[in-house]
Amino acid sequence: MKRIAALFALCFGLMAVYAQDDNRVLMTIGNETITVQDFVKAYQKNNMLSEATENDLREYRELFINYRLKVQEAEAMKLDTAANFIAELGSYETQSAQPYLVDNQVSDELIEEAFERSKSQVRASHILIRCNPSASPKDTLAAYHKILGIRDQIMNGLNFNEAAALYSEDESAREYVNPQNHTRHYGNKGELGYFSIFEMIYPFESAAFNTPVGSVSMPFRTQFGYHIVYVQDRIPAIGKIWLSQIFIADTTALSGNVKPEILERMNEIQAAYNQGVPFDTLAKLYSDDKATKDKGGRMEPFTPSRRPGNYVAAAIHARPGQMTAAVPTTLGWHYLRCDSISRATVNEESRYMLKQRIARDSRSQKSKEALVERLKKEYNYNESGKAKAFKFFAKNLDENSFQSTQDIPSIKGIEKLKPIFTFADQQVSVQDFAKYVSRFQGVKLNGTVTDFLNQLYPNFVSEQILTYERKHLQEKYPEFRDLVKEFHDGILLYEINTQKVWGAAIQDSVGLEKFYEQIKINFPNDDPNAETPYKPMNEIRALVITRYQDYLEQQWVKELRAKYPVTVDEKVFSSILKH
Repeated sequence: MKRIAALFALCFGLMAVYAQDDNRVLMTIGNETITVQDFVKAYQKNNMLSEATENDLREYRELFINYRLKVQEAEAMKLDTAANFIAELGSYETQSAQPYLVDNQVSDELIEEAFERSKSQVRASHILIRCNPSASPKDTLAAYHKILGIRDQIMNGLNFNEAAALYSEDESAREYVNPQNHTRHYGNKGELGYFSIFEMIYPFESAAFNTPVGSVSMPFRTQFGYHIVYVQDRIPAIGKIWLSQIFIADTTALSGNVKPEILERMNEIQAAYNQGVPFDTLAKLYSDDKATKDKGGRMEPFTPSRRPGNYVAAAIHARPGQMTAAVPTTLGWHYLRCDSISRATVNEESRYMLKQRIARDSRSQKSKEALVERLKKEYNYNESGKAKAFKFFAKNLDENSFQSTQDIPSIKGIEKLKPIFTFADQQVSVQDFAKYVSRFQGVKLNGTVTDFLNQLYPNFVSEQILTYERKHLQEKYPEFRDLVKEFHDGILLYEINTQKVWGAAIQDSVGLEKFYEQIKINFPNDDPNAETPYKPMNEIRALVITRYQDYLEQQWVKELRAKYPVTVDEKVFSSILKH
């Protein structure tokens, strides 16, 4: 078991963190020089140096040498140049680099923010005035003033939901009649119901969670335009709601008018309930919901975001076990009884899940933006060439240039311009930016060329700086370099062991049979009536393969020791033993 543990440490722990900076040469293995620090790092990955005996360290030293010999042989065989190897290592390096390409402080703040928000759900309505992300400053300002004017009317007494029906450019806010079947669809008047984190785009979520209940937010911008949000309610986060309902079908329920025959049924239900008739009985007698009426109106549990806001609010704010007043929806009228509510589980374990979701969410961009700003200062970012470059583009491009096949990077004179910006040891040319801009040919501009270029420029700068940072991570962060090397050597070891030992033992049927003949004496047959005194190959094949693999490895290591000279400075090694 100790040998297995040591091998595991070698495969996955070659570059563990070790505080002692001891660069004395301990040994040479082939063309590789191993320092005391290298060796101790590997050992301390899974072992305590202070508890090590001389025998432990000497045994580990032999395993360490064998490991490095195998890796050198794999490199000599150019296994590290195989396409699969390069792809696997590249994928691992890219994935492992992600924590270094964000601002950790901002990331931690985003996790904490999400953790706190996950404890609640809000009910909100909104009004939208559309504004394209690439809109001109003039159009952007017009959209802002328009929604600010709407907010002023609301603050002076206009009902928010009525304002949404009047002004919102979210089409769902207003009712319409389907011209094909003449069906009336009632608008939601801006109502969005209850939601929690990750259920809205991040700027919208932030506005909703940062606005007090009963208040209207100031205008804020998203990719869709400018919004204002009215927060109607905020509750502790709910996991599931168990309801029973009595449903009266009426597609005009939201019109504000009740048909006489519908009103008569509703009055009967209310009167019977007031007289003590059980809710379950009334559901069986009156409900139009065929799926639940025979079950006393009991519904399948649901999350708050799956039902209209007024429906959920009536249920969760009602007295437990009591029937609510009739709630109108697009389908009809609902008498509800809240049978049970489960609260969402929010604990320290949730933080890990939140971290994973944040990494895939648009809010993670905040962390990258913070890192880029820090790197700009670190790398002395200078964009002194930007103004002249933008004037050049404004003179030589128009809106039609993006609808054509014009070769933007080859515009006459572009190569003579000074770099558009510089940082570290990089000079980013105007042509580099032009190549980036060319990716967007075919896009219809909503504004001037300069407006569009200003929209693209920050992303281009971030891409250039983060690409540079990514290429230099191993220089800046020794622990990242060690991590990548550890994986590099680990998969090389796996590949060469597969070829030389594991796979070879399975595929070499002739060699396996010969080996069995040599060791079968160690496997006497327990059956006195057996044809042979030894267990047949087919009964112990797995065990024979394992022993054959050990044999092949021993022979292979002898060959490697002969091929690659190994020298150990025993005096230096003795100094390790004294720790």
